[in-house]
Amino acid sequence: MIESQSMTVDKIVDSKPLVSIVVPVFNSERYLDTLLDSLQGQTYRELEIICVNDGSRDGSLEILRRRSGSDSRIVVIDKENSGAASTRNVGIGRVSGTYMCFVDSDDRVVPTAIEQLVQVALEHDTDAVIFDMDNFDNETGETSPTNAVVKQFVPAGVVFRSSDIDNFYKRVVGFTVNKLYRTEYLKAISLRFPMLGAHEDMPFTYIALSAAERLYYLDETLYYYRRAREGSLSDGTNDDYRYMLDALLSFRDGLKEHGLWQDCGRNFVNYALHMCHWKYTVLGKRNRWAFGGDCRARIFELFDIPCHERKFFFDEDDYAFFEHVAHPSLVYRMVTWGSFVLLRLQRTCSR
Repeated sequence: MIESQSMTVDKIVDSKPLVSIVVPVFNSERYLDTLLDSLQGQTYRELEIICVNDGSRDGSLEILRRRSGSDSRIVVIDKENSGAASTRNVGIGRVSGTYMCFVDSDDRVVPTAIEQLVQVALEHDTDAVIFDMDNFDNETGETSPTNAVVKQFVPAGVVFRSSDIDNFYKRVVGFTVNKLYRTEYLKAISLRFPMLGAHEDMPFTYIALSAAERLYYLDETLYYYRRAREGSLSDGTNDDYRYMLDALLSFRDGLKEHGLWQDCGRNFVNYALHMCHWKYTVLGKRNRWAFGGDCRARIFELFDIPCHERKFFFDEDDYAFFEHVAHPSLVYRMVTWGSFVLLRLQRTCSR
């Protein structure tokens, strides 16, 4: 249930809790000093900055070692390259702070970010605090909204649970970097990033938020996300929808494993349909037709979408997409099915 008023705090805690910041690093030498400047310059000083080098082939490791030599708060872990998910998992294993968050090595953080987040977390006894973030263009430096939180649906300044908000997973984007977690609760559910190759932030973030008893949205832009720099850990896989399906399956299985399905199942099914709709719009024409055929052949059934009546779904546009693909004209059915079969053959031959 959403709490309409904040908790009463008789006395602000004098001792400041340690905050662990996990930073996966891969080939970030051009941007790493900027990121570390923004972390070391935080007005909140009680930090543990865990930098996990994922086998960088540039000068990233040398920068980390130089920085750690002059600031004992920086912990450097060097490992072979294995991708963003396992790199963040190594960082989670090293966390010792009361609170923890994730920061990408090519971004930057507002100087007062951690101070504001800790204050909110303490005052409202939160499991997780969600906050706003903006994009900034790698070439021009211009900023733009990420729409990480759909503000008309997510209440600011109150405590709530994810199940209090219809279509929650569509209203709060599953970014890794704009949340502060209470470490004890996160470790209690033994949550780790699944190693899927892409979209690993989706199941981790949404399971974490779904398991939280006390969420809080701080309507402040505290993080700047660098858009599309070459060589980052998050280079795109938009042409292959299998990564998205693997992430959705991991997300669904995680909700069930943690006993969250009863409260969160409807929001999940709506989100699975929304993601199918989104993926359909961003694929090229041939892959889009193949994806449409695959949705009709198995994907909709995989997520129980046809099992529910129209009133089960929150978004009319998403449901219209389902109707269009699930009950197409004969011509559309033949085109999408043929494209789907051709894509399956191509994948089989390329193995």
